[in-house]
Amino acid sequence: MAAAEPSAEPKGFGGKLLFWLPWPLLVLADLWSKHAAFAFLAEQAARSGHDRLPESHRPPFLVFDGALRFELVSWGNTGTIWGLFQDGTIVLMVLRCVAVVGLFWFVRNTARTARLQLLVLSLVLAGAIGNLYDNFVRADRSVRDFLHFSGSWPWKWDFPAFNVADSCITVGAIGLFLLLWRDDRQLASKAGRKPAA
Repeated sequence: MAAAEPSAEPKGFGGKLLFWLPWPLLVLADLWSKHAAFAFLAEQAARSGHDRLPESHRPPFLVFDGALRFELVSWGNTGTIWGLFQDGTIVLMVLRCVAVVGLFWFVRNTARTARLQLLVLSLVLAGAIGNLYDNFVRADRSVRDFLHFSGSWPWKWDFPAFNVADSCITVGAIGLFLLLWRDDRQLASKAGRKPAA
């Protein structure tokens, strides 16, 4: 009689600390940093007499300059990453909520041993919740962006303003892509077929 094959790992949320621990701390870091930066910039605007201007029109605060320039800004983004889809705020809010539900489904079906995958999913969730908080709380539904980098080397460039939540989403999404790409290559190798480039 053939030996029974080992059963698959049960689905669920238990034993996945690398998902459950990081995201609440990262959401707190995101919300605190947004609050601190915007409060600081409001104080600077009051000192310089620019406090009557809308947030997005207040002068930035220069942190350092040179080949790399870093400013704190108080910009509200009603779109998505890099300022895209500025007129689709409500649609984006719905999509973000659906993405959060999808993330929980993905986590439920991820093995406890897939620790790196659980960690990058935690990063993406933290970013989604941090930005959704702004969407639901701010009167204009905009997300607070305050980190702005530009430079003159090796050519003149200007990176769109972002926040901690955006960083979490970007790092998490890149990490998830690389992990899924690696898994696909490993499966292709075991199956004896050429992996996708």
